[in-house]
Amino acid sequence: NPYPVALPFDGMGLAFSVEGAKVFTAASQGGFTVPASGSKSNAFSVALAYEDVIKAVREYASKDYLSTVIDVTLSIPLPKLPGLPKNFTFAWALKKKIPAIKPRLAVLDFKVVPPTQEQIREALAKAGRKVDAGKALGVLKNVLEGKKPASGAIDPSEIDVPVSVSFTIELANEAKADLSFAKLGYDLSVNGDRLVAGESTDVVREAGRSLITVVSTFSSRSLSQNVRKLFTDRKGTFTLHGSAAVKLPDEIRKDPVPLEFEEGGSFAIRP
Repeated sequence: NPYPVALPFDGMGLAFSVEGAKVFTAASQGGFTVPASGSKSNAFSVALAYEDVIKAVREYASKDYLSTVIDVTLSIPLPKLPGLPKNFTFAWALKKKIPAIKPRLAVLDFKVVPPTQEQIREALAKAGRKVDAGKALGVLKNVLEGKKPASGAIDPSEIDVPVSVSFTIELANEAKADLSFAKLGYDLSVNGDRLVAGESTDVVREAGRSLITVVSTFSSRSLSQNVRKLFTDRKGTFTLHGSAAVKLPDEIRKDPVPLEFEEGGSFAIRP
């Protein structure tokens, strides 16, 4: 509201359409005032019918972009003066094109590298544990190789030593829009337990997919039973939350569009 007086509204409605098919409508009545020289948001609770959503997006995978329209109506109450109507209603439409996105994720080439004996020694000293560093390293290697560790040493989860991990995130769009981004934020959980999180700028485009190489570390304290099962079975399930800034053609939008997704699946440890 750019004006020096508050603007009250006694009604607000909107209708959202995708590719000409109406997805939902919503309305609110009264009690909404935008302060003078200020702004205010109005929230709508919307119940979506499954049939309406399917009708709107049934063929979206064959498209590069989807045309969306939000039709908005606002009703402003007028002073109670002779000859004036009760309110004044005006409308406008907000039109946007959005990329058609149906992401498919996979985790490839997952491998781990154990810490050095010196790193183990430093972690033991920090924890105040008088354990032979070579034996402790042997226990950790056994865990990472899926073997039963020898008894009488130390549980790797009792010390804080970095374990290196590398893998490739394959991100493909099963719709037609091209997903172009320079970096990917990632948060990877294995068998339900969080393992590593960070950001990678090592992104390579290849035949309709993006390959993001991740090199990271996790603490041996993260070696929960669920994570150990990954090394025992040499395979596991993953949940990956990702975030990226997707660059669209300038005629659609000049600024990058934030994209967040969460997908899961299964993967194997690379020999």
